[in-house]
Amino acid sequence: MTQQNITRTPIHTRTIVCEGFLRSDQRWDIDARLTDVKHYPFSTIERGILAVGERVHDMTITLTLNDQLTIEAIVVSMQDVPFKICRKVPPRLEQLVGINLTRGWRKEVQKRLALKEGCTHLTELLRVMATTAFQTILPYQNRHTQGAKLIHPNIVNQCQGFRADDEVIQQHFPEYADD
Repeated sequence: MTQQNITRTPIHTRTIVCEGFLRSDQRWDIDARLTDVKHYPFSTIERGILAVGERVHDMTITLTLNDQLTIEAIVVSMQDVPFKICRKVPPRLEQLVGINLTRGWRKEVQKRLALKEGCTHLTELLRVMATTAFQTILPYQNRHTQGAKLIHPNIVNQCQGFRADDEVIQQHFPEYADD
């Protein structure tokens, strides 16, 4: 919490925006964009000095998914990166086509995109995109259900609200409750 007599100077801003879309072919697109900007002139090795607010990173990913949350296509774009070599990564993400966003998703991404073969920033985006996919697809598919909505078993024990040993799960989704 900021005290009244303390001022703050912005130094760095990371923005991540994720959006989910239903396509006309009944597939789903999850779009994510990550940008990083400095609020001071920032010296880089390859790009020289970036002006205040000039993007250090600007990258986007679009995942096309089916109703079962399996990746059918992936498009990656790196508009701004610190090094030219970073642009070698996007084609490698094609290895993710065919995998499912349910349990084991993060481990599968790590397995297919070993650290030096991937990009930390794109990996961060993929994590957020999985959550965005769940929040886009499952609620929409169940939007006409009355009362407690269906939940995906992957969410059980992933947060306080969906603990298998607590009231929400026990009262509304007893099939997932701890005995």
